[in-house]
Amino acid sequence: MKIGELFRYMKPTLHRKLIWSIGLFIVVMSGCSMNNWEVAETQNLSIYYKKGSYADRNIEEAKRIYEYSFNVAEQYLPRINKVPKLKVFLYEKLRNKGFSRVNDREVHYRFSEEFRLTSVHEMMHVFLYELNPDAPLRVEEGICRIKEGKRKRFKGNDYQIMYYQLVKLVSEERWSLNEVFQDKYKDDDEGNIAAAFIMYATNKLGEPKFWEFYQELDKDNWAGLLKKYFGQDIPVIDQEFKAYVKTIPDPPEAFKFKFSRKTAHLHK
Repeated sequence: MKIGELFRYMKPTLHRKLIWSIGLFIVVMSGCSMNNWEVAETQNLSIYYKKGSYADRNIEEAKRIYEYSFNVAEQYLPRINKVPKLKVFLYEKLRNKGFSRVNDREVHYRFSEEFRLTSVHEMMHVFLYELNPDAPLRVEEGICRIKEGKRKRFKGNDYQIMYYQLVKLVSEERWSLNEVFQDKYKDDDEGNIAAAFIMYATNKLGEPKFWEFYQELDKDNWAGLLKKYFGQDIPVIDQEFKAYVKTIPDPPEAFKFKFSRKTAHLHK
C-alpha cells in the first residue's frame, strides 16, 4: 500500500500516528522541508508553498482551483467547519500525488508544471472525518469517490467515466455489504465497491436521510443501523445492492487495460 493512501485515513490511534510519522519522514527526506513556507490566504484556505516554486509563480491559479474544490465539497456535504481554515500544502516534488492529515486539517498536493493535483478527494477526507470520526474507512473512501471521474486515452480516443463505474470490473461475488463496511482500506477495488454502495444508498434514502445515517454510523453498529434506516433485513438490502450495481453502466474497454510496458502502445 502506498504511504500517501495510508495518510488519507489516519485517525487518532497509535498505529496511524506511527504511519504518519513514517510518512512525514519520507516527505522531508524527499526534499519537501516543512520550514520556510510562504502563505497565501483565500476565503476558506491557507495555501502554503515554497518561494520560487511553480506554485509561487502561479499562486493566483492555485487559489482559484483549490477554492473551487472547497466549494464542490461544501455543496455536497451537509455541513463543513470553516474555522480554522483548511491548510493546503503545495509541493513541486512529492512521492505521492496527494494525502491528507485529518487531525490537523491539512491536505498536501503535488503542484508542478508537469502535474497539478486539484482533486476534491483529499479535502473530503478532512470534512468527512469531522462529520463522523467513527465511520468505517471504506465507506468514507466511497463517498470521496462519488464526485470523481477518471480519464484515459486509448487507441487514439479520449474516454471519461465516473469512478463508481469501475465497480463493474470487480468480481460480482464482492458486491456485498461485508465488503463495504470495513474499517480498513488497501486498494481501488474496495473504494469502488463502497462508492457504488453510496450511490445505491443515496438513491434509496435521499441525501438528507443518507447523511443522518452516515453521522450515526460506526464499524460496530452498521448492520443494526442499516435495518433502522432502510427498513429491511440485511440479506434483502444485500440483494438490492447487487441488483443496483448491475444497473450501473459498464466502463468502456479502455478501462479494462491497466497501463504497463506491454500495453503502453494502446494508451496513445
